[in-house]
Amino acid sequence: MAVFAYDSIVKKPLPMEGVDKASGVEVIGPEQGWTNHVLRLFQIEPGGHTPRHQHDWEHINHIVRGRGRLRIGDTIHELGPKDFAVVPPNTEHQFENPYDEPFEFICIVPTRSYGNNYK
Repeated sequence: MAVFAYDSIVKKPLPMEGVDKASGVEVIGPEQGWTNHVLRLFQIEPGGHTPRHQHDWEHINHIVRGRGRLRIGDTIHELGPKDFAVVPPNTEHQFENPYDEPFEFICIVPTRSYGNNYK
């Protein structure tokens, strides 16, 4: 079993082209015994965003703090603390933070999606 204190988690700049003011870390995955999925924690600073992109796996998201926007296809969804979101596979999407406080969320994806890029 693995237990992580929230305050001990260190996020790193995202290794993706088109990212601005965003960081993340893989918190729970295969090394902790969850072989099929990975739980990641992301933070987007005010004015930041992820790139518009798509891939063949889904995202399950839970907003931890702050507010942000999730673009799924041509629709923009406002998100706030305690909200949940599902991004379907093969759908263009982007997270952005046009607000004045950090936007932080959990993202669960299949293990095959990113492997160990966020340690």
